[in-house]
Amino acid sequence: VDDLADVLRATRLMGTAPSTTRDLVAGYGELWSARVLGGVLRDRGLSAAVCDAREVLVITHEELGPVVDWADTRERFAKWRADHEDADVIVATGFIAVTPDGVPTTLGRNGSDHSAAIFASLLGAEALTIWTDTDGVMSADPQYVPDAQRLDSLSYEEAMELAYFGAGVIHPRTLAPAVEHEIPITIRNTFAPDRPGTRIHLDGDGASVVKGFSTIDDVALLNLEGSGMIGVPGIARRLFDALEAEGVSVILISQGSSEHSICFAVPQAQADKARATAEQAFYAELDRGQIQQVDVTPDCSILAVVGDRMAGTPGVAATFFGALGDASVNVRAIAQG
Repeated sequence: VDDLADVLRATRLMGTAPSTTRDLVAGYGELWSARVLGGVLRDRGLSAAVCDAREVLVITHEELGPVVDWADTRERFAKWRADHEDADVIVATGFIAVTPDGVPTTLGRNGSDHSAAIFASLLGAEALTIWTDTDGVMSADPQYVPDAQRLDSLSYEEAMELAYFGAGVIHPRTLAPAVEHEIPITIRNTFAPDRPGTRIHLDGDGASVVKGFSTIDDVALLNLEGSGMIGVPGIARRLFDALEAEGVSVILISQGSSEHSICFAVPQAQADKARATAEQAFYAELDRGQIQQVDVTPDCSILAVVGDRMAGTPGVAATFFGALGDASVNVRAIAQG
């Protein structure tokens, strides 16, 4: 508490709170919680050791998020484990880590779950359980589909697809360390611990062709087209290099086989920036009429259908698009893979 008070006083004097200071302050809650739990376990007769992840977990922040320095992290954890070899239980802090320079930092969104997967990998765990506030991974968002069902089992690939397209129960980064070492993950409800949850593992169960639906809302669809694009190499590369340079996040891509058009989806908030970037990148082609204007369709949603067995099962797409047609839903772009 005294350390935190000193940090806050210094922040007040400076009149600003840089990200390193915010990360340091954010970590105190994790550290205190771990110490309290460690104390409770020791009072109950267990040999519990508290691991401050800032002593072992080394990360760098890259464009796609935090990246673990596995070599340094494994070396540090092995040393920590040797110093606590008599511990029956390890209580590790989640969410927090350290940079290679020793500066406290955090893992960002879903950081605690990501930490759990990292420690499962470090320990060579047989299984990982993520405790959350839902009964597991649902077949659809219950806000939109009240009769959505809990999924008993998913493959790693199915879970990653659902997570990428908006299923907030688990983040793709959480899955990565477990996938590498084939550690099964179970998502369970903290408030209903007797319920079985959803098990995520290598092969899933193959019980159904379609496992679930996931959505991303507040999306804009941009379309770049023109006869001047046909057969011209490098068009897609120029477009996406330009978008990347401006920090525009591309969520989905759909391209015609004739290369006459490229359609892509971005967050609604980045639609104007994406259009301006595309127009700047292809200024000459637009000026010569080889590419028509960059069209923007706002207020779209992406609906993903997920299932490992879909690719080898005839009629899935027909059923899906038929249902959308019956509901008068217009499909503007399709991507499969």
